[in-house]
Amino acid sequence: MDLTTAHEELRAKVLRELRDDGRASYARIAELHGTTRRAVTHIVQQAIERGLLRITVSLSPDLLGHERFGYLQIAVDGPIAPIREALVAMPETTFVAEISGGYAIDAEIRVGADPHLRDTVDRVRALPHVREIRLHHYESIEINLYSPIRTGGVGIKIDETDRAIIQHLQRDGRATFRELGETAAISPSGARLRLTRLTERGAVKVVGIPVRGERAEAPTLGVGIQSSAPVAQALARVRELDPEFLAVSVGGYDLIATLSGESNDEVLALVDRLRSYPEIARIESWANLRIVKEQYGEGDTLSASPRTAWGDGR
Repeated sequence: MDLTTAHEELRAKVLRELRDDGRASYARIAELHGTTRRAVTHIVQQAIERGLLRITVSLSPDLLGHERFGYLQIAVDGPIAPIREALVAMPETTFVAEISGGYAIDAEIRVGADPHLRDTVDRVRALPHVREIRLHHYESIEINLYSPIRTGGVGIKIDETDRAIIQHLQRDGRATFRELGETAAISPSGARLRLTRLTERGAVKVVGIPVRGERAEAPTLGVGIQSSAPVAQALARVRELDPEFLAVSVGGYDLIATLSGESNDEVLALVDRLRSYPEIARIESWANLRIVKEQYGEGDTLSASPRTAWGDGR
């Protein structure tokens, strides 16, 4: 293995560790992968400086009062740029990408109680050059590597101190406990206890989100899946592929997943495995050609959240 290949493999491993825990110790990552803390620090700093990585905090849908989730595939008959910009600006969208296939762009939306979903879809339909919208309702989100998933509430409440900590982490996911304490006017140990409580209860997740944009590396593929068996069995099969995202859906697909790898060959191999499973009747796939938004609660103002108490039983 040449030095360039070895470095790229190490880089991929380091960034994968931060994907799972954006505040993971650089020393622990170095020990785990047989390198030095200095090398890990250099890899991360370079990725951030080049705009390839954001270390931030994602918020639970429960914490923000999001009750319904949908995936939109949008066909257009004119310029895509105005539609793309409008989708990115909408607070309801968490993911927006230009994609291959019959639909030009897709978006995940998270909304509150009815009729918020219908109103949001109508706003998208009213955009210039939108020809058709295909809506898939998420019955449940089973996996999202970059965001906490909805749990139905666990009785956690947040206050202004929690908000101050979260908002600082939105700007700097690796801020020290001293910095977080100063922001929230509490001690560093108090900041540590607050963040531990929020993360252990699934309210927030500090993540290293790759800024993929137009990069050819680390390709991702959206997959719509129809099951030939009970959905729970198909769900277990798709989990074996370690998807970035996996949801049970109602509409044209039983499941919707995002598969990723370090190369096109790796992703294609995952698709071949998926096709081989007897529980899978049919799949449709589309390449994410350009991911233009990937934010899970970052743009929301917590003080404007419809619920200040998470898990109030509604």
